[in-house]
Amino acid sequence: MRFAPPFLAAAMLIFAWAVTSLAVPLPFAVPKDEPAPARPMFLAPRGETPPCGDATTHAVTLATADTLSGDTTGGVSQVAGYACVGWQETGPEAVFLLDVQQDVNLHVRLAAEVDLDLFLLTDCDCDSCAAWHSTEFVVNLPSRAEPYVLVVDGYLGAAGPFTVELYGYAAGPPPEVCASAADVACGAEPVFLEDNLFAQPNQLLADACATYLEWGGEQWYAISLSDSAEVTAGISDHFFDAAIWLFDDCEPGSACVAFADETGVEGTEELSHRNLTGADHTYYLAVDAFHEVESESAGAYKLTLTCEGQIVANETTSFGDIKAMFR
Repeated sequence: MRFAPPFLAAAMLIFAWAVTSLAVPLPFAVPKDEPAPARPMFLAPRGETPPCGDATTHAVTLATADTLSGDTTGGVSQVAGYACVGWQETGPEAVFLLDVQQDVNLHVRLAAEVDLDLFLLTDCDCDSCAAWHSTEFVVNLPSRAEPYVLVVDGYLGAAGPFTVELYGYAAGPPPEVCASAADVACGAEPVFLEDNLFAQPNQLLADACATYLEWGGEQWYAISLSDSAEVTAGISDHFFDAAIWLFDDCEPGSACVAFADETGVEGTEELSHRNLTGADHTYYLAVDAFHEVESESAGAYKLTLTCEGQIVANETTSFGDIKAMFR
């Protein structure tokens, strides 16, 4: 018995190394109200391979909207676990190869009546797990010649029929919001905007900077910043679970430069970003919600914007003011 504590400590260190060192850093987001299940942990076997040889290949593009179906009943389990999580996935596997032909945000949703889980691998190897969940995730996938591997597996031997929905879309704001975004003049004095998310369309679900899927509709704003100016945006006076996005442009592929969703309903959200492009630049900000807003009274909010270091037309700026921007 005197050897048990060192052994357990070593096992925990090995497990921690497995789940942190082998996962490929592909950004992915999951449902906020459905965290990964709390399950007993075990040390996953190393180097096991799912049955990729018989898997069908599915093309993935920005226009992908496919439903895959299958049934793992009666199948053979070739993988007992994956390096990214310590779940015992001893059920039979169903494997799909994803031929990603464009850089894409891929939304993957699983429906099953038994306890099945989703795993995205960068290779046909349980050590290459890059995204996972029990129901759904959005993952940012760069295009490449080799296919990605999507596996449906069963917790503690679970097996049964399932469907998997795949939806592809471009990163960044959809083109529809570019013309409709409200222009906001922002300066050192706070600007207060009162608005409402009720009946707004859900045009942005997830992006590489986000942790959670955001199912509510958005309200979009265009904010022009002087070189080196910093915008701070905050949400208050609301009764929904709010989120804020900030993008460096308004076209497919634009980068998310800041994101905030740290609290729940009525919790204050805030983000900041400094314009370091070397020139005046227009950013696109979205107020979003974790769930769809179901009534006008539930969708009201106040957006506070402050832009420190902003230079407006005909404004005279002293040398001391310029130096203060960089303190």
